[in-house]
Amino acid sequence: MGTRLEEKKKTFKLIVALLSAAATLIWVLFFAWMLCQNSTSSEILELAEGWQVSVNGQALAQEDTLAAYKFSHLQVGDEIVLMGSFPKDMTLHQTMTFLCYLSTIDVEIDGRQIYHYGQEYAEKNWVVGSGYHFIDLPNNVSGKDFVITLNVREPDAFTNITNPTVTATSEVYREFARQHLLSTFVGIFLILLGAVMTIVSAVAVCYSKLYVRLLYIGIFSFLMGIWSMCNMKVFEIFKIDLASNTTVEYLTLYLAPISFILMIAEMRKHVAVWKQQLAYASAMLMGLFFVVSTILHFLNIEHYPRLLGYFHLFGGISLFLVALTGYDKEKKRDRSERALHIGVVILCVSVAIDLVRFNLQKYVMQDNELLTISIIPVGTLLFIVMLVVSYIFYIYGILVHEAEQEWLADRAYHDELCGTYNRTKCNERFDELDAGDAEYALINMDLNGLKTINDSLGHVQGDLLLQEFAAILQDAFSGMGEVFRMGGDEFLVLVRKEQFPLIDQCLNKMVRLEKRRSSELTFNIEAAYGVAKSSECPKESVQKVYMLADRRMYDMKTKQKINQRLR
Repeated sequence: MGTRLEEKKKTFKLIVALLSAAATLIWVLFFAWMLCQNSTSSEILELAEGWQVSVNGQALAQEDTLAAYKFSHLQVGDEIVLMGSFPKDMTLHQTMTFLCYLSTIDVEIDGRQIYHYGQEYAEKNWVVGSGYHFIDLPNNVSGKDFVITLNVREPDAFTNITNPTVTATSEVYREFARQHLLSTFVGIFLILLGAVMTIVSAVAVCYSKLYVRLLYIGIFSFLMGIWSMCNMKVFEIFKIDLASNTTVEYLTLYLAPISFILMIAEMRKHVAVWKQQLAYASAMLMGLFFVVSTILHFLNIEHYPRLLGYFHLFGGISLFLVALTGYDKEKKRDRSERALHIGVVILCVSVAIDLVRFNLQKYVMQDNELLTISIIPVGTLLFIVMLVVSYIFYIYGILVHEAEQEWLADRAYHDELCGTYNRTKCNERFDELDAGDAEYALINMDLNGLKTINDSLGHVQGDLLLQEFAAILQDAFSGMGEVFRMGGDEFLVLVRKEQFPLIDQCLNKMVRLEKRRSSELTFNIEAAYGVAKSSECPKESVQKVYMLADRRMYDMKTKQKINQRLR
């Protein structure tokens, strides 16, 4: 069993290397993030105060900051006008950064339009998208008034507006990247990890179904990585269009649970059938929602953002059904299940914390910069890591179990005392030879003096005689034939046709080894043998060939006894 288990462990170590790489990268990300937090940031001017806001022509009560204004029950077509003024000490070459959700935007300074976005999408009833707008300001805007007009394109597009900021144009993207560095690295890591696992496991699945679970983990990681990058608007560093970013964000969000649920179904394939069917039904429910929502979105009937509530509903139902498949109060959970549950807890806790963060930032502490940072990407990363840990425990258990089964099967075909194949294995070979037409030779062996040694020296020495002779046979016929212990003092060697010319050479080597070992031991090693080829018994069974070899073996044994008396 040891050799096979070592081979299994080599495979296991390759899988563990993936987790090690993940752990290393996490530390690198953390270190890079800490360095980034300590680095010198560009000077950022926040346009928080002095705003006048109106909705559909009706002015709202004055608030201290723009982020403090509340917008409820917004409908498609609602127009929100934000009026403000630039400070009088503005420098040249500045860019305004403005976060806008699912609305067109138009920016004017002193009545002159300097920026607009989304009108062409709105005219075609396409999704407008959400994200940051980087608005290059003209020179000499100090003290000038400006107006930002938003036209809402989806119901309840937002409830508050983040204070715009102004940064030097040459530094704006660098500053944006600095603020989103952790999310960027986490997202890229999840994408690369998912891509590698998906490609490798997709190939491996062709050879073993053990890698199906890893395939689902890879797909889930890849989708969540893309969603994380889109959700945190990180793709805007690469100048990705807002509409495309939002479409991909919701598409990956709606698609990701399917791979996760399929992974759970794969884990449940060895439990009750109804549990696996329930998991597959959950995956089908989410798959149906994804297909329907995608059709509605691209036909411009209902866009992805409007269907988010239904996603929460169907997702909650599906996760509840999946949870039922894992509930078993009498079952002791293995390490794989425990790792999965830890990952789920981490993800749920991160989502719960992020919901608290989101609502605090939205309704209570709008100006708190720390509350603008979502921890869901980090929670997702830790969740993926725990999925990989769960898979490693799972595959390790499978490899050990297979090694044990192979060892037990190997024991069923091997003689425990001598280490050769046993009679059961020999009978299996006989059946194969009878079913085929290949030529072969049988060498029947009978070890002399076993009963005498057992009676005079004891069974321990008798066992040693058998072991020594078995070792001699395996040495003499190494690479030439298969050695079987038929029982008692009888052995058999099976030789294929291509090795026929070497039979005499192997027998002579056997005799030399017998004499050499006899001189080193307290007893004599000698065996009688008989050789028979299948060609000598055409169209006969293997048993007939075996009987011919057996007769020739006894003929030799008789001659040996006569020679022994004459000495």
